[in-house]
Amino acid sequence: MTIDPGSDNGTGIGADINADILVIGAGMAGLAAAAAASEAGARVVVLEKAAQAGGSAAMSVGMFWAPPDFEAFRRRVPLGDPALGRAVVDDYPAAVERIRSFGIRVGPQVDGVMTIGIGHSIDVPALLDRELADIEHGGGRVLFGMPARRLLVGADGTVRGAQARGGPVVRATATIIATGGFQGDPELRTRYLGVNADRLVLRANPGSVGDGLRMGRAAGAATSRGMASFSGHLLPNPVAHLTPDRFSPLAQYHSRHCLLVNLLGRRFCDESAGDEVANQLLLAQPEARGVLLCDEAVHTGYVVGEPFPGLGTIDRFEYAAEAGARYARADTVAGLVAAVARWGVDAAGLRQTIAGYAAAAAGQAVPLDAPLPAVPRPLVQPPLHALEVVPAITFTYGGLRTDADGRVLDHDGAAIPGLWAAGVDAGGLSNHTYAGGLAPAYITGVRAAAAAISAMRLSRT
Repeated sequence: MTIDPGSDNGTGIGADINADILVIGAGMAGLAAAAAASEAGARVVVLEKAAQAGGSAAMSVGMFWAPPDFEAFRRRVPLGDPALGRAVVDDYPAAVERIRSFGIRVGPQVDGVMTIGIGHSIDVPALLDRELADIEHGGGRVLFGMPARRLLVGADGTVRGAQARGGPVVRATATIIATGGFQGDPELRTRYLGVNADRLVLRANPGSVGDGLRMGRAAGAATSRGMASFSGHLLPNPVAHLTPDRFSPLAQYHSRHCLLVNLLGRRFCDESAGDEVANQLLLAQPEARGVLLCDEAVHTGYVVGEPFPGLGTIDRFEYAAEAGARYARADTVAGLVAAVARWGVDAAGLRQTIAGYAAAAAGQAVPLDAPLPAVPRPLVQPPLHALEVVPAITFTYGGLRTDADGRVLDHDGAAIPGLWAAGVDAGGLSNHTYAGGLAPAYITGVRAAAAAISAMRLSRT
């Protein structure tokens, strides 16, 4: 049964509820776990703090992607947890087929997603609706407007459910945390992501404020690696009204083909590593502000285009300018530098950077502040373009330490009885570089449900 916030529909939701499996969070990972558990015959309860399901997944562009194989994962995410990486890679084909078998639209395979991945565009709203229906059909209950605030931990350290704020105590044999990370909490961002983290623009569900991390830590969980890294994209600055429908058209996915400089006019990274990497590195630069520069060849070839299937073709610079961002266009380098200097960028440093980049691209041995990209793209063809950008956060890479089946681990590496985590709350898959969002969330949700059901059945034999 699905229950709306603020109504009990005669179910007495203020009273204790007994369940086989409690899932905390109704986003991509939580609903995947709850639906899989319902399909296996478990009595499922889902606690969701928001008034509707979906979390950050409902705001995504729907690209369901992962590395094509384990070797590609290790090349792209060398600091990522290898056990989690292998689990995602191994389960990805079956996950795609499972979603397709539901009658959900799954687009053709696209290669080269986020540099090394393979992916499919999926109908996320339809998938979420299907999972909600499956949970209800299996007799499960989704309680909206019910944030979990405290895990119930027995004297022996076993997690036995959770207490919802202003709602019921849900007693369960297994509890799966899937609250979506801590990107919405400035205090936790500052603690784990460091300098300027309170400046990060949030392009995700604002309710992901570390509920799962806090509850898990209070129950004895350790944190994963990658706590100081996160996923996001460079966004234009300033933008007065950043709404979810603008998350994608404002994202500067093409930045790996541009020059990216800080307020000193200096490059600070190899841009070809990817927008999600440059986005993180900009956070530590002065004022966490930068400028993207490119010529008309890059503008025509990459800024205006469709980075992923289904996103549509737009001029992302023009769209940013219409949203209020600082954008300049000039026929000469001198004219572009003069315009950018008015934004507070050091003109002398920027002139030196542009000249040095062009010289290095031509094969000259000149000192650079950051490595030259494999395919350098100096400012050659006018008009030349500049856009002020800032880093934004979509989700955090670090979270609770888990094994490949989602069991939450303590500081000694032992599993905490009765507790699993999935999605962003299961940290460490990505670390500095990115191994996917929707697909890992879905896969870890299904895996956690399977492991929880197996443990539940074993305890009853």
